[in-house]
Amino acid sequence: MTQRRPKLPPRTSVFHVGRDHFVRKLQQSRGHLTASATLAFGYVAQLAFQMGYFLILTRMLGAERFGQFAAALAAINVISPIAGIGYAEVALVRVSQDRDSTGLWASNALAVTTGMGIGLAVCLASVSGMLDASRWLDWYLMFGLAISELVLVRCCMVIARVHQARREIGRTSLINISIAATKALIALCLFLTGHTSLVTLIILLDLCLSLLLICYFRSLSRRSSNAPISYARLKSDFQLACSFATGVFCKAVYTDMDKLFLARWSTASVVGTYAAGYKILSLSFTPIRAILEATFPRQIELAECSRGDCARFTRSILLINLVLAAGLAGLIYMFAPWATLLFGDDFQGSVAVLRIGFLLPVVQAVHYTLGNFLTATNHQSFRTIMQIVVLVVYIVVGLIVIPLYSWHGAIWTSLGCETLLAMLLATGCLLFSLRARDRMHSVPVK
Repeated sequence: MTQRRPKLPPRTSVFHVGRDHFVRKLQQSRGHLTASATLAFGYVAQLAFQMGYFLILTRMLGAERFGQFAAALAAINVISPIAGIGYAEVALVRVSQDRDSTGLWASNALAVTTGMGIGLAVCLASVSGMLDASRWLDWYLMFGLAISELVLVRCCMVIARVHQARREIGRTSLINISIAATKALIALCLFLTGHTSLVTLIILLDLCLSLLLICYFRSLSRRSSNAPISYARLKSDFQLACSFATGVFCKAVYTDMDKLFLARWSTASVVGTYAAGYKILSLSFTPIRAILEATFPRQIELAECSRGDCARFTRSILLINLVLAAGLAGLIYMFAPWATLLFGDDFQGSVAVLRIGFLLPVVQAVHYTLGNFLTATNHQSFRTIMQIVVLVVYIVVGLIVIPLYSWHGAIWTSLGCETLLAMLLATGCLLFSLRARDRMHSVPVK
C-alpha cells in the first residue's frame, strides 16, 4: 500500500505570503517616513516662528526691557521640567501601550500640569517681588508670563504628547506650530501698531493661548472618552514621572549652562558669537529629532511584545539617524565659513565653533536613539542616572575649563560630555541586552 506524501503548499501561496509581508513592511516604513517628515516640517516652522518672535521683541522692547524679559523667561525655562513632574512623558508611554487609556492619562497629566504650573507661577511672582525691579520684571508681569509658559503652553504640549502616542503626528505638529505662531503674530501686531507695553503683550498671550488650549482639549475629548483623575495611577507612576522630569531637567541645564558660564567669565560679544554657532548645531538636529519622536511610540509597542523586535527596530533607526547625522555634519563643516553671511562680520568666531562642534549631531543621534530604547524597555531610571552623572561632570569640567579657555573650553566641554553620555548609554544597552539573553537561555525547556 503506497503511503501518501504530505501535500506541499502551492508556490503561489508562498509567493503571496512573501508579497504580503513585503507590502506590510513597505507600508510601515512609509508611515514612519511620513510621520518623521511631518514632525520635521513642524519643528522647522516652530523654530522659524520662535526666532521671529524674539527678533520682534528685541525691536519692540529695547535692550533693557528685553533683558528683563529674557531673564524672567530663562528662570521659567529652568523650572519648567518641574511643571507636570514628567507626567506628560508618562502619558506618552502609557497611551502608546494602550490607546484606550487616552482619556485617563490626558486628565491625569493635564491636572498635574495645571496645579503645579499655577503653584510655580505664584512662587516666581513672590520671588520677583523681592528682587531689584531694575533687573527683573514686576511681580504681576512675572505671574502672567509664568501662567502663559508653565500652564497654558505646557498643557498644550501634554495634548500634543497624547496625539503623538496615538500616532496622530499631524495634530502634534499642528499644536507645536500654532503655539509658536500665536506668540509671533501677537508680537508682530503689537510692533506694527506701536504698542510696546509688556502688560499688553502678556495679557494677549494668556488670552490667545487659553483659547488654543480650549480648542485642542475639546478636539481631544471628541476623539476619546472622558475619564476622571486617577490618584492611584498617578501614585503608581510617580517614580517614573520623577525620572522623566529629572532627565529633562538635566538636559535643560547642560544645554544652557555653558552660555551662563561664558556670561560669567567672558564678554557679551563672545557669548553671542558662541550662541550663534551653537544655534546652527542645534537646528541641524531637527530632522533627527523628528525621526525619534515619530518612531518612539512604535518602540514602546514592540518592547511590550518582544525585546528582540524592539532592539532590531532600534538598530534600524540608529543606522538611519547615523547616516543622516553624518551627512549633516559634513555639510556643517563644509559650509561653516559661510556663517558670517548669515550672522554678519562680527560673528567670525562662529565659524570655529561650527568647525569644532560639527560632530555634535552624530553624537546626539547615538545617545538619543539609545536613550529611547532604554525608556521603551523599562530602563528609564538607568538613563536618568547616567544623565545626572554627565550633568555633574559637565558642571565640574565647565567650572575648570571655561574660565581658562573661554568659548573653546565651552564647545569642547559640550562635545565631550555628550560623547560621554553616548558611551554610558551604549554600555547600558549592551549590558541589559546580554542580561536578557542570559535569562532567556537559563529558562529550562519543557
